[in-house]
Amino acid sequence: MSSSRMRLVLIATLALVSIVFLAIVFGGLNIIGQQSKKMVNLKLESHTANAQLTSLASAKKQVEQYAYFNDVAKTVVPSDKNQAQAVLDIYQMANESGINLQTVTFPASSLGSTAKKTDTDAKAVEAATAISQATPVEGIKGLYSLSLTITPQTDPETPADKRVTYGKFLDFLKRVETNRRTAQITSVNVTPTSSQFGFIITVNIFIKP
Repeated sequence: MSSSRMRLVLIATLALVSIVFLAIVFGGLNIIGQQSKKMVNLKLESHTANAQLTSLASAKKQVEQYAYFNDVAKTVVPSDKNQAQAVLDIYQMANESGINLQTVTFPASSLGSTAKKTDTDAKAVEAATAISQATPVEGIKGLYSLSLTITPQTDPETPADKRVTYGKFLDFLKRVETNRRTAQITSVNVTPTSSQFGFIITVNIFIKP
């Protein structure tokens, strides 16, 4: 074999080896790039999952922390027009303050008497009556306020231990203010006399008929 032919063979072999080497290098770099991209995606997914777990744990803690306020909201805004319970609470507060109440009155309903033929009819009439006596609360859909007026017993037949004094009035007023159902006092009118301390208190209770 001549030297020129040998040179061509060596050049061809070198070129082939170079091509194979470059192919291996580019192939390896491509594989490394793909694996690196997968690693980045896995890290992002892991970071997202950790953030979601942290957010979930925080939300769970907040739910547990504020569960009490949900119970309070249900008490302050009952799902029905529980007038009897509201009146019972007021009479109990008055008794604890050493006062006899003469009346606890609600506004008159604008509805006339309606025959109640079925349970469904009865519920419909009750809801309609509640709305007719109540006033919609601005900005809160479906919520109504119902006014009631509290008047103590101040006639001469009032027992001595149940006569209204200024101190008893303040104690009763504080109880009404701190009661969840009757917390909104709209007006207080006092009429002190030489023997007793008369007053008329108007409060709002909230309902969702």
